[in-house]
Amino acid sequence: MKPDPQRPADTTMMGVVHDAYRRDFGRARHALATPPYPDGPRREAIAEHVAWLMRLLHDHHTGEDDGLWPLVLRRNPDSAAIIEAMDADHARIAPAMETVTAAAARYAGDDAAPARTELLAALDNLCEVVLPHLRREEDEAMPVVSASITAAEWDAWDQKHNIKPKRLMQLGEEAHWVIDGIDPVRYQFAIHLLPAIPRFIVLRGFARKYRRRATTVWGPGTYGPATTPTNA
Repeated sequence: MKPDPQRPADTTMMGVVHDAYRRDFGRARHALATPPYPDGPRREAIAEHVAWLMRLLHDHHTGEDDGLWPLVLRRNPDSAAIIEAMDADHARIAPAMETVTAAAARYAGDDAAPARTELLAALDNLCEVVLPHLRREEDEAMPVVSASITAAEWDAWDQKHNIKPKRLMQLGEEAHWVIDGIDPVRYQFAIHLLPAIPRFIVLRGFARKYRRRATTVWGPGTYGPATTPTNA
């Protein structure tokens, strides 16, 4: 029997995605702060990955701002206060993201200590604003979302803003980034959001590429348990 599309939205995946951000913010901060410091191809790979994270986070917030929050507000006008809080958080986070992007670009071409410490400081500043936001979104906004829209509406928003605009290669890359290091229960939940054939293609077709990338960025053996920021 298929699940009832009119049941409350299941927002579990939001926490899964948030944990992937927490994991890689922690990994990046650890790599930049711990000798021996990255150099050569690894320094460039870390810079590129941090810039990629900023693009991904921008798209994540845009999908919420343009699609999810307006939908929730239409269905539940009483949600206005928490939606306004989420919008205000995004406005505070955006400048910190821009600073990280600029610092990552400089670090990519400069192996001197000031470029590394600049990027580390930018990431620390970002984490001060983004990590509390992720927690607040999970603890305060997602229960309101689940009480306001249906599973069908959540799925339609996800397809429109997070799935359909992206190429298969991009989806495969992001899928492996999301499931890197998560527990078996949430792993099964995440992968079964995809139909059988796309799931097979994503899991089989992009795993090796992601492992190579993770090894280049973080070092051997890092495709597994994550390093999470303590203030997450």
